[in-house]
Amino acid sequence: MPIPTYFQDPNTLRINTTPHHAYFIPHSSVESAVKNPRELSNYFISLNGDWDFAYFDRYGDLPQDFLSHALPDKILVPSNWQNHGYDHHHYTNINYPFPFDPPYVPKDNPCGLYQRNIELALNPKKRYLLNFEGVDSCLFVYVNQSFVGYSQISHCTSEFDISDFLIDGNNVITVVVLKWCDGSYLEDQDKFRMSGIFRDVYILEREQHYLQDFFIKTALSDDLKSALLKVELSFVKEGNPAALREIGWQLNDPKGDILLSAVTESGFEFTINQVQLWNAEDPKLYTLLFRYGSEVICQKIGFRKIEVQNGVLLLNQQPIKFKGVNRHDSDPQTGYNISREQAVTDLRLMKEHNFNAIRTAHYPNAPWFAELCDEYGFYLIAEADIEAHGCSMQYVQRPENSILL
Repeated sequence: MPIPTYFQDPNTLRINTTPHHAYFIPHSSVESAVKNPRELSNYFISLNGDWDFAYFDRYGDLPQDFLSHALPDKILVPSNWQNHGYDHHHYTNINYPFPFDPPYVPKDNPCGLYQRNIELALNPKKRYLLNFEGVDSCLFVYVNQSFVGYSQISHCTSEFDISDFLIDGNNVITVVVLKWCDGSYLEDQDKFRMSGIFRDVYILEREQHYLQDFFIKTALSDDLKSALLKVELSFVKEGNPAALREIGWQLNDPKGDILLSAVTESGFEFTINQVQLWNAEDPKLYTLLFRYGSEVICQKIGFRKIEVQNGVLLLNQQPIKFKGVNRHDSDPQTGYNISREQAVTDLRLMKEHNFNAIRTAHYPNAPWFAELCDEYGFYLIAEADIEAHGCSMQYVQRPENSILL
């Protein structure tokens, strides 16, 4: 059973993934949403830990029956397989680490085969979303030996609705990861090249017709004394919508005092007077809670106004100077796998040395990292997972006909 060649087809970026959306984790109560880490949510099922694993020097060596094939080894998820004795570490900046022939990658393309069993007691009124927060370079996902989907873009979350593939009791999740794909031509960052499932993996239990995305918008008055808060919502298109889509809202100020309690059937707008502003030295955050069905979602909000006047960057009408660092989301011991504790250690070290800004060189960090920057007080410059300067190193005999120009 060979895998499809989606990994070198520029027209195929993702198959059967949910649309990109804001990062959030639903909880079952207000208290849990405000106080608990996501791992303690009743709707969060972690798949981190030991997975069965097999490594192949080339993807063509995958057994025909790989979905039922017994895997000889164990590997920790999340991690990079280079940190566990497979393959080798590779560093390069500009030059590509493989022959330049876009969109194709070498046939000697290393491959990792992962498998995990999980017991589930399914609720027929719920949907189940499988999340991979980071996989390098691409992944094929199977549940109970059925193909679920494909995804790439290493440092971005891939989410799959696996509700229709699950059964009550034991379920088998199989993932095939390739070291290179056509996206590797666009992820040519200055970094160590490491592979595998390197960020958290989990299942979210959601409402049947769940809240899929929201957009929080803020607008400050000219005198910065009041602010308009606007929230736009979108729900998943599949499934049956609730007869009455009631959404409960609560907004607390930085001290925890309730400013608003309301119920709507969509988003809402609210004006906050005597607003307390956010900045890196005094990162005051409001708490927005909203409930739909059995889910409670908590979002922290900082009110600030950013603008450029006469070439000067202003925050809340005051000139500021970035004293920043380029931060790679990696570690000599754990590779691309960075825990919250490791990230907090970095942020505290930066604060102790009077840094106030971070550039996520050169790709998106874990989705929760921006929340830490809100809390600890850092201006964040978040980069996309794209850098293709390896093309500039290619010799072009006839540049007038080159796709590189």
